[in-house]
Amino acid sequence: MIYSNQYNDLELDFHIPVLSHKAVEYLINPSLNDLIIVDGTTGGGGYSEIICKQLQNSGKLICFDKDLNALSFTQKRLSWCQAKIEFVNGNFGNLKEELNKSGIDRISGIVLDLGLSSYQLEKEDGFSYMRNTPLDMRADIRDKETASDLINSKPRRELEIMFSYYGEIGNAGRLADLIAEKRKRRKIETTGELIEVINSGYNLSKSGAYDFYSKIFQALRIAVNNELENLRDVLNDSLDILEEGGRLVVVSYHSLEDRMVKNFMRDNKATKKGDGKLKVLTKKALTPGEEEIKENRRSRSAKLRAAEKIK
Repeated sequence: MIYSNQYNDLELDFHIPVLSHKAVEYLINPSLNDLIIVDGTTGGGGYSEIICKQLQNSGKLICFDKDLNALSFTQKRLSWCQAKIEFVNGNFGNLKEELNKSGIDRISGIVLDLGLSSYQLEKEDGFSYMRNTPLDMRADIRDKETASDLINSKPRRELEIMFSYYGEIGNAGRLADLIAEKRKRRKIETTGELIEVINSGYNLSKSGAYDFYSKIFQALRIAVNNELENLRDVLNDSLDILEEGGRLVVVSYHSLEDRMVKNFMRDNKATKKGDGKLKVLTKKALTPGEEEIKENRRSRSAKLRAAEKIK
């Protein structure tokens, strides 16, 4: 399928892939043939390009992304490899269902880079507190609920839970109270209006403000896009759709994601008792080196974990 839109001819600034060569090194099992690899978070195609260069003629790469802008850009970038690639405008949380549509019930590997793209932060509505835009935050515009919808409709108690759990904010009830009071008078519809609400109740230093805003926007983004639920679903599906020897590689950027991946691999680790389906390939999460962090500051919180299905 060919994806085309208004951004097709622009040099889009997508997510810079983190630990990309190390991720692909873990991803591709050299003992397997006729590989079918899934890049579940294609973005600007950074991982996909490296994968394409390593695939043999019989290999296949399936690129997933919810964002049509990303797929359009990556199709153009990887036109030289188009015979090996299938593009899917879909959510990796529905991976098993989407693959079944193509008659695929086994894959050789799946890689997920869970980072937010530079393009989303700088061009799309609601993702960044640095720009005053509509408070949207949908990675897939086909989804119905925006961040504005959520923040203006959720009961105060649910807001508190959301900010406490997804944003790991202390005393989240204080923020929930501010929002609940503000929306009685007028809907909160832009990023700027949300920042005004926050500032009305907190005396924040410049550096402290940026960290606090980031946690709040993180919580909203996770909730709007069902990010943790989607991650849970694709991790569980990987046990069914990976062939023996197939590999799972995940690069996460905040503690909630990394904890979920770590616990999943631990809980499904094969033991001497014969239970479990995974061999964990990374005893500890891998992190970027100094040079990569210097070149890409957003990589500093990345953690890579990998596992192989053994039965």
